[in-house]
Amino acid sequence: MLVSTPSPHAEKMFRRFLHQPLVSQCIIFLGLWASYYLSSFFEIEETGFFVISFVNAFMVATLFHRGIFALPAIFLAMLTHGLFASDLRWNEVLLFSCVLPIAPALTTFAYNHITLRIRQRSVPLKAGIYFFLFAIVLPIFNASLLFLVASTSFIHIDTPFIFFSSISIELTHLVITPLMYVALVFVFREHADAYMRLDRQLFEKNLTPWTYYLWLALSLGLVGISMFIPYSLLLFSICFFLLILVFMGLGRYGILRPMVVGAIVTLVLVYEAVVWVNNTNDIDENFLGLLEVLILFSVLAYIQGSDSIRSFMLNQERLRKERIDPYTGLYNLAQLKEDLSHIDEPVLVYLDLKTTMHNLTGIGHTGQAQFLRQLTKHFFTAQPSILRFYRPPFSVGLIYIESLKPDMNDDLVAISDLCDNFQFFWQGTSISLFSHTLHCCKLSNKDNVEETISVFCDQPTFHDHKIRWFDDSDLSSHKFLRLNTVQRALREDQFELYCQPYRNLKDPDAISSSFEVLLRLKQDNANPLEPDEFFPMINEFGLEAKLDKWVIAHTFEMLASQLNDWDLVNRCAINLTAKSLGDEGLSDFVIQKAKVLSIPLYKVCFEITESSAIENESLTIETVHALRKAGCKIALDDFGTGYASFSYLRRIPINVLKIDGEFVRNLPTNDADQLIVQSVQLLAENMRLTTVAEYVETDKHAHILTHLGIDFAQGFGIAKPRPLRDHIAKLNGE
Repeated sequence: MLVSTPSPHAEKMFRRFLHQPLVSQCIIFLGLWASYYLSSFFEIEETGFFVISFVNAFMVATLFHRGIFALPAIFLAMLTHGLFASDLRWNEVLLFSCVLPIAPALTTFAYNHITLRIRQRSVPLKAGIYFFLFAIVLPIFNASLLFLVASTSFIHIDTPFIFFSSISIELTHLVITPLMYVALVFVFREHADAYMRLDRQLFEKNLTPWTYYLWLALSLGLVGISMFIPYSLLLFSICFFLLILVFMGLGRYGILRPMVVGAIVTLVLVYEAVVWVNNTNDIDENFLGLLEVLILFSVLAYIQGSDSIRSFMLNQERLRKERIDPYTGLYNLAQLKEDLSHIDEPVLVYLDLKTTMHNLTGIGHTGQAQFLRQLTKHFFTAQPSILRFYRPPFSVGLIYIESLKPDMNDDLVAISDLCDNFQFFWQGTSISLFSHTLHCCKLSNKDNVEETISVFCDQPTFHDHKIRWFDDSDLSSHKFLRLNTVQRALREDQFELYCQPYRNLKDPDAISSSFEVLLRLKQDNANPLEPDEFFPMINEFGLEAKLDKWVIAHTFEMLASQLNDWDLVNRCAINLTAKSLGDEGLSDFVIQKAKVLSIPLYKVCFEITESSAIENESLTIETVHALRKAGCKIALDDFGTGYASFSYLRRIPINVLKIDGEFVRNLPTNDADQLIVQSVQLLAENMRLTTVAEYVETDKHAHILTHLGIDFAQGFGIAKPRPLRDHIAKLNGE
């Protein structure tokens, strides 16, 4: 037969029903009546007191759980029980109903008041406060109240009753009350209680399955045997051996499970002792000694439990400091490996942040750490299923793990949308993620986590794919295949030169052409790969400088061999990466190559991005000066998208300013973008710089840019990329 699990909605509705005032009062009322019945099994008939008072335990547990709102139901239950189920007179019932809850209520409220105001809210400290108040203060307080009542003429209470009542309260609150509280938490469906979470963490941390099941089987077996043995030395021997098992289990198997076993052992011993006393009508020294021994064992159990919890929490704090980056709050690989051991079918999700972090180098480590904190907080707030983020070593991104589920792709789409909506706020401004890719991998082998993650997080950035799935068994070989592809392309000249012409907005009829040299990777029987598809592999293996020299050399060779007249070219723009700008021999390579091929360098423009000039700025400036001295033009690409735009204008000698397409794409509909472009144009005009607008997609864009005074326009609305060979042939009139 299949058992259906309640839906979250039904569970929520049931919890709301239980928390209705009338329902909760009825539960407390009925629970207190049931406590009277349970307590009757532990009643000394001669004195009429309960050695184990479930009534007092339930009263304190409800006061802990419901606070002052539990008092009406407690008073009503005690009143009705006294009137209908006891031999007391009505005035005695009324007096007991009013007086007996005072001491537990005040002690409980004192505990809550103290624990809410102490700075160090540790569980061991709370356990110590509980022990002091309920094992020492409450018995004395209760005895004082009973002496006060006994001094009146309303009711007669003898001294032995008060003495045994104090012992009963101490033993009850050490053994029964904590379990009563846990039972109430379970009844009211409050599964997230902090103490229960701590118990579960302790249990899972130290659990060795076979030793736990052996301990549990031995404990339950001996408990079952003890229930059928009369009050004798054999019973004492078995129960005290069980108490030793309880001490062995405390901390190792959590706190609640050993406490339950200890409570059962205590109840068995006390019940058999009460039966013996009631049959003999004699409360002898052995009975009192048994109670003292049980109280002593309970005190030692509290010390043992508190020490176990303290050690666990100190160890957790030490691990937290070892496994969490104090700057970003991200967990390391050691924590990831431990968390993976608790998931049956884990899925690794790596959020690639290479592009964004590269553009944030100008704000320093403090700013980047703040960026990661804001990003993870954004995810935690909107996606509760993500419990932790991890920072893989030598990678620029974030990892999180989830269990494989049917709607996994829907969750990934939601995460991708969160990335699109994220805004990083820093010093009065904000930016969004430049681009992101979610690399996903179902982890089938948990033994080589480090190797899998190192390769997994080393995947190239794919700007055209926001979600990509990988097979962990193929990751390593896939990386070698990529390396082989790139090296063969360079070795066998499989790259193909393309170009994208500009439009001269100031002189549309100009004969000379300006264009930017682009690159494609040829494939067998397929369309060439665009830079977004292969350039991440170039970056991955550090081949940028080698590729840039290949482009420069082959562009010069093609122009020298195929161009009929250099007057047909106004400017040939070639991109340079950061690695090339950090190459001391780049300027000599360009000058020497141009000299051999008779290339007029005043027709050549080298484009650098803002981020490219960051890695080694002094060497970049030196290289730029050497190229300019040789006659080359220098363009600053993607102007306006980074943090160091104007700083670069002041330090790097440039001739051309290329306005990033982020400000051009929505130009016809966005007044703010028009103001920004106009401001850049005025800046360039005052600095005597030529301006080029990127991502010009329509004639309307071009018309607006012309009106704003921009010099050149580049984009699909002007001309689509074409093979450089074909463009040269067109210039030649072929």
